[in-house]
Amino acid sequence: MVDYSRLLIERLISMGVFNFFIFIIAFTGIYAILKNKKILGDNILINALLSFSVAFFAFAYPILSGINVVLPLSTYITQAMIIGLVLFLGIVVASLFYPNLIDFLQKTFTSRNILFGIIALSLALFVTSGLVTIIYVGSSGIYVGPTIYNYGRDTGTPGRITRVDDLSVLIAGLIIMFVILLLASHLSRGV
Repeated sequence: MVDYSRLLIERLISMGVFNFFIFIIAFTGIYAILKNKKILGDNILINALLSFSVAFFAFAYPILSGINVVLPLSTYITQAMIIGLVLFLGIVVASLFYPNLIDFLQKTFTSRNILFGIIALSLALFVTSGLVTIIYVGSSGIYVGPTIYNYGRDTGTPGRITRVDDLSVLIAGLIIMFVILLLASHLSRGV
């Protein structure tokens, strides 16, 4: 039996629609941050222009680096949505048995432990979805696609191929260790 949803998704992937979603997500997120925090003032044109520029670089990054961003990003969003759905269903079921659940949740979710737990969960999803490999491979200089200097025309010869730097592994390990120590110190104090 033909799976029409699979055919549709494969067609959209071949057309590059999902790569355009990276542009939309980056533009929307950066514009919302700039508008909310008013870093550059209230000028809508400046905020939109900066958001568009950064989103365009995010849109061009997978093409210039040869790294697929769509699969890890969709995995991250899907895993986060599943965890959110499980938490939502747990709250709905718990509200059947506890009449003052909203008051209890308001008191509980204002502690720092919940904040650090959400940060740890986000970092775990970041690692398990494969988004960390995009940063790791992108910063190490590995590139197997055609060279950028031939303006996108594939000449059949691979671009630069370099090995992974030991320094980038050390830096990534130190950042992860710092985050773990920070979380452990806050959780042990009970703050």
